[in-house]
Amino acid sequence: MNAETPAPRASVPSSKRPSLVVVAPWVYHLRCGIGGGVLCFRMLRHLAQHYDIHWVSFDTTANDVEAGKRALAEFCASVTTVPMPAGKPRWRGRLRQLLGGRPMAAPWSAAMESAIRDTIVRSHAAAVLFQFPQVAQFVGAAAGVPAIVDTQDVCAVSLYREWRKTQGTLKRLIKALNWLAWSRYELKHYGQADLLLAISDTDAGVLRAYLPDVPCHVSPVATEIPPSVERGAGQYVAMVGNFFHPPNIDGLRWLLEDIWPQVRARHPTVELRIAGPACPAPSPALEAQGIRMMGFVDDIDAFFDNAAVSLTPYRFGGGVKIKVLEALARSCPVVATPVGAEGLDLQHGQHLLVAAQADAFAEAIHQLLVDPGLARRIGEAGRSHIDRRFSYRSKTADLKQAFDALIERHRGRAAAAGGTTLSVVEPVASLHAEPVGERTLS
Repeated sequence: MNAETPAPRASVPSSKRPSLVVVAPWVYHLRCGIGGGVLCFRMLRHLAQHYDIHWVSFDTTANDVEAGKRALAEFCASVTTVPMPAGKPRWRGRLRQLLGGRPMAAPWSAAMESAIRDTIVRSHAAAVLFQFPQVAQFVGAAAGVPAIVDTQDVCAVSLYREWRKTQGTLKRLIKALNWLAWSRYELKHYGQADLLLAISDTDAGVLRAYLPDVPCHVSPVATEIPPSVERGAGQYVAMVGNFFHPPNIDGLRWLLEDIWPQVRARHPTVELRIAGPACPAPSPALEAQGIRMMGFVDDIDAFFDNAAVSLTPYRFGGGVKIKVLEALARSCPVVATPVGAEGLDLQHGQHLLVAAQADAFAEAIHQLLVDPGLARRIGEAGRSHIDRRFSYRSKTADLKQAFDALIERHRGRAAAAGGTTLSVVEPVASLHAEPVGERTLS
């Protein structure tokens, strides 16, 4: 079944706006526990001032899927979810990858393809936005309508970096096969798009090199900047992440094994607090080292406000690390690896501290713990930088310009070929002439 919920309109009348179908691998909301999902949710709220958003995704998320659907319904014209495909044995997935098939984390769903096509027709879609690599395989469902793939994290980049950091022959072989499977997948499906979005120059460079015929637009990440921040007393060192995600798992392991013991030796009373979905369970052994596993926290802003420093110990991964952005937006000083600081044009010593090796990373934490003036200057400079460069206002305006240009080009080609399509300046017919309820997908 697919559950579909009509939603209240945004402030601009829908009769004067085009429809944008958004396809996602899971349900987004502010408490979904997935950094990229939170960013995309906020972005869609801003885009809903300019487009009628029609949502299609799998009926899943890391935290509270029903709350997510209610949150989306507040600004989307419709919300449609389909069940995740039934899981298959891991050995079958590995074999499929080895033989050149889809990656294990990108399950195919005929129900999803049908839901996308149905939503495109019903909404008179001007364009379809596919967010995250997992749903790029459904680009073909947008035949006849401009297809935009928001890559978020280019796997050809992030998984190659993961392979380079992996130790052990068998583990390296498995990581290499995973990288190859995702690289083939991205080349195949991204090549069918009309426009690619990348959130960093590194990702865009790789996409342009491998897919020179597909336009690629750099759309940096954004965050909400509060008017003011009340910083706490700096009670602990913090790390926030989604611990389903391999870069976070590896970074936490490196932090606990190689970095934290050095910090604890110099600061025997300081605590390390780890927060996020799939956070490891607390234990007496960890607590004896000053390590508290917090799990999912309801108020991430307060968590950053009361932290002395936030850590991003990524050793691989692509795109931009959302938790760096969120911490700096709260004036929380950050220590990150070069990978963790990538894509935000941050300067070491000015906006944050950057360290690639465990000893240097521990030393950077020490500097911020013993010098509150340095910590304050770093945090405030980071916040000012994020405010200038990464607001949703500028990101939304940039995306609207790119989307409208693509829609108009498509309209012009269709008119030249003797067809018709929707203009971004033409009225759109009402999309809710009939009541909407649950339907069985064909």
